Formats: sequence, structure tokens, C-alpha cells
Amino acid sequence: MTGALPGRLARLPIQVSPRLGEGTDSFIRRLARANHLRPSYLHGFLCGPPFWFGKPRVERLADVTGRRITNLEQALLDVSTPRRRYRPGPGRVHLASRQPDLYLQLHDAARDEGLPLRQLADRYGVPKRFVRDALTRNRPLSRDLPPHQTPVTRPVAPLINAMLDVGLGTRDIWTALMDDHDTSVSYATLSLYISKRRRHVAWLQQQWEIAKQHRRPRTPQRTASSLRPIPPSIRAPTNPTKTVLPGA
Repeated sequence: MTGALPGRLARLPIQVSPRLGEGTDSFIRRLARANHLRPSYLHGFLCGPPFWFGKPRVERLADVTGRRITNLEQALLDVSTPRRRYRPGPGRVHLASRQPDLYLQLHDAARDEGLPLRQLADRYGVPKRFVRDALTRNRPLSRDLPPHQTPVTRPVAPLINAMLDVGLGTRDIWTALMDDHDTSVSYATLSLYISKRRRHVAWLQQQWEIAKQHRRPRTPQRTASSLRPIPPSIRAPTNPTKTVLPGA
């Protein structure tokens, strides 16, 4: 994928069209699979050195797709913005203030799944013009969106924990999430989550050791099998006879 022109990348042989409101990572996954490439490989290639696990550069993505940067910025939601931030567009932001939940659901489905307008409209029962308006003109500022109560790794935390339990590192987990589970998490966010979980696991182990040291020893209980039978010579008679004294 290196070049026809000096300083530019060659165009991939098979192209897919970006969908309105789609996320950059979702578009890269579809483009990679269409060209029989691993999504993690194409993602790192588009990032370029020295940050192979960062955000793909829009100029490199424009080279391999043969599209203009302005066209990619109009179609892809986050191609020219930091991760998980919304780009404000022209016009008044009224949809997010009226229906923030539906707005976020439309954006999440378009960004993560790359669904076209018709499928989005059918899924949420709204007209296509409503979806188009939500994905183009009504891109709210961060203050207009309801605050996120959970980090971006919350939906994939069980997957990450399972991979950590079998001894995978940060790079292997990031690659497996993108290639095998169609999930994109920024490398910095993933590293922070893994470090916090390892500290939490170490703290739990420390508390367990402290609890074992302060645990009071239990007194052994005698069971029926441990009781020895009483010899007949010292066993009390079942029907004791009354002793008669002489002269009574």
C-alpha cells in the first residue's frame, strides 16, 4: 500500500462507501475485511509512526480510499475529532435537547455498526429525513448531551477481564477486540482500565491474606466416628437393683 505518488499511499483495490454518521473505526473494519486485511493491521497502518495505536490520520485514510478529506469529514462522525467527542455542526441544536436518548441511540448505531439510513429509520421507527437531520445538522456540543455514567470500556469489560485471566497483554487484547469482536477501544483507555483492574486484584489478594492471618482458629468438633465405645465393665447398669442393708 505504498505509493503511486511520492509521499502518498496507494489506493486499496476494493472500496466501500462510508455511511452517514458512521464512526471511523467501523469504516476501517469494513474496508479492511473487504480487502482481506485484519482491521487491527489497517488501523495501525493508517495511524502511522510513531503512534501505531492512536487515532487514524484522515489524510492517510483519504489516500487509501481515493476520497477527499472534506467528503470523509462530512460522512464520518469522528474522523477529524478526538475519540468519543461529538462535532458541532451548523444550525440550531434542538434534537438533542428534546430527545437525547434517541439521539444517542441513532449516533451509536451509525457510528459503531455502520448502518445505512433506511435500516436506522426502520429500527427506531422514525422517518429517514429525521435520521439524516440527526446525523448531519444536529450534532450537539458536549454540554447538550446527557453525561455518560459509565466508561467506554463498560460494555466490553467482561471480554477484557476474560483475556486478562488467560494472561494476554494490552496489545493482544486491543488487537483481539478489533479483529474478533468488532469493538474499538482507544489504547490509552484500555491501558488505564487494565492497570486499575490489576491494582484492584492485588488489593483484593492483600485483603484476603490479612483476613487469613487474623482468622481465629476453630475448635475441632467431635464427631460420632471419633467417639470410642464405653467398655462393658464400666458401663452403668440399665436397671439398677436396690441394695438391702442387713437388719433393715
